Amino acid sequence: MPLDTDQDSPADAALRALAASAADASPALLATLAADPEARVRHAAVRHPALPPRAMLETVRFADAATCEMLGENPAAPVAIVRLLASHLAEEVRVAVARHPRLDITTLERLAADPCGMVRAVADAVLSRRLAGTAPA
Repeated sequence: MPLDTDQDSPADAALRALAASAADASPALLATLAADPEARVRHAAVRHPALPPRAMLETVRFADAATCEMLGENPAAPVAIVRLLASHLAEEVRVAVARHPRLDITTLERLAADPCGMVRAVADAVLSRRLAGTAPA
């Protein structure tokens, strides 16, 4: 059920962001809040480990770059979602993905050859640590 945010006050958005940050937030609520018109609400929802994979996929397909960047930082995001984000047009999303602890080596190697220098540098550093055994695989 969509939220009526036409008459929204800053306090209403703050309350929705707080609800999205709650440890016991339900997956259904998080899915709704991940599509909220307020960025801070979306960001809180996509960072939550209980966000359902379908809502994550919808975020990848329709959300702005900043929201996708926040999703790319969610350690609970499935590898398939992280791989999709690795092809995002926004370099800040690809940088976040390069740091994701569950990113597979093949995708990380692809990011190490990214046209953006910052993405390459982060991916190279993470790849080096993983190959040396000092970072999560």
